[in-house]
Amino acid sequence: MHARRKFVEVTELMKQPGRAHEAIAFIKAIYRIEKQIRPADDATRQAERQRRLRPLLATFKAWLDAQANAVVPKSAMGTAVSYALKNWDALTRFTEQGYLEPDNNYAEQCLRPVAIGRKNFLFLFVGSERAGRAAAIYYSLVESCKVNQVNPLTYLTYVLSHVRDPRVALRTPDEYA
Repeated sequence: MHARRKFVEVTELMKQPGRAHEAIAFIKAIYRIEKQIRPADDATRQAERQRRLRPLLATFKAWLDAQANAVVPKSAMGTAVSYALKNWDALTRFTEQGYLEPDNNYAEQCLRPVAIGRKNFLFLFVGSERAGRAAAIYYSLVESCKVNQVNPLTYLTYVLSHVRDPRVALRTPDEYA
């Protein structure tokens, strides 16, 4: 997705379809195959990726190599091509294992509230460093609950009602589920 975004930015600058559209066509073909194999188990996904995606990725890489010599390096297209080539190993690592995803969108979506709320937890907003640490702990617990599909209110009620009882071993959100 990171590489795709750079090519999308280039297409927004263009009046007619061009090289960036070709790159996006490659990426769409990759995601089309991923959509088809998503329901399969990890071993099947890995085998299908090796069989179907490796040749497509090899063609895309050859295309990127050719474009690297055909575009101005500091241009928007040159930057997009350079980014894809520089990060090629990381961008294609998902083909090595069936359990890996082709992008990190899920992780980015999980971190978005943290990035948006970051300014809200600055020293001035919470009042003190101690309050900031407490807010960070609660925020982490709430986000962990969300990831583990646990109701944050239920979990925090459980934790706060048992935190002083030495006989109770408190469970983490993933254990609580």
